[in-house]
Amino acid sequence: MEPSITGRLLGLQARVARPFWGLMGAWSVLCGALASNGLRAEGEDVLTLALVLLLADVAWGTLWDLAAGTDWLGSLATDWPPRRPGGLRGLPYTQRRAPAGRLLRSTNRLAGWWRESFWPQAGGALLALLASALLAAVLTLLLPVALRPLNAIVVALLGLGVAARRHGRELLAGEALASVGLGWLAGHLAFAPAEGTSVLLALCLAVAAWGGLRLAGGLRGALLPLNGGQVAAIALLAAVKQPLPAGLLGLLLLGQIALQPSLGEAEPAIVARRTWPWLMAAMLVAALAVP
Repeated sequence: MEPSITGRLLGLQARVARPFWGLMGAWSVLCGALASNGLRAEGEDVLTLALVLLLADVAWGTLWDLAAGTDWLGSLATDWPPRRPGGLRGLPYTQRRAPAGRLLRSTNRLAGWWRESFWPQAGGALLALLASALLAAVLTLLLPVALRPLNAIVVALLGLGVAARRHGRELLAGEALASVGLGWLAGHLAFAPAEGTSVLLALCLAVAAWGGLRLAGGLRGALLPLNGGQVAAIALLAAVKQPLPAGLLGLLLLGQIALQPSLGEAEPAIVARRTWPWLMAAMLVAALAVP
């Protein structure tokens, strides 16, 4: 069973329908770092930024791809409960009906199920998942303490993604929040404490990215979060007295809206591919506008 993988800039394999999505994790980290107003062109800051990119784009991105893209519960349920023995040798002087004998038979059947049922379906994904989790743990120890609570949010989103996958659905909102929202916050928190405007912009743009993912998948109701998230970002910048960036975001949104009437003729994935660069430009403008 192969996991469904979206891919990142440094990640696994990009889906044809969403090539720009592979850039969004790294792009969000960069925008968050710029929004912190603490990033400097110095060796230490460049190293920190590289580590955050590895954490948010590679480790978190791969964890999401594997956790939410693999039917773990289905793999666990295959041939369960185990009945076929796994070939383990019995212990000498162990009676079949004794507690030790029953334990050995259960262990033997479990080993057979693991080798013949679970491992061929999800063994490779499990190894990659453990490697990504280890990478995330090591990077978290090397980065500022402020980033550690984000790992708990990632774990919660992974659990929701696994549950959604079990029911045959993709948790696109969780994917957008993990890649764009948490990526932005990771970039910001690596260089400065949390700031209200930056946090709210991260949420607004994560909502817009969710709409972009829905659009790429041809799902209904994609334009409301796509456009609404950016309208909320424009209103936020206007509220913090940043009229010029708010106006630029408005122009970028109009560019996207101009593409949307073609949804009746073109494939949604094609419109989505043309939309991502506009959204990425809006993210950069918003990041530079944070006071």
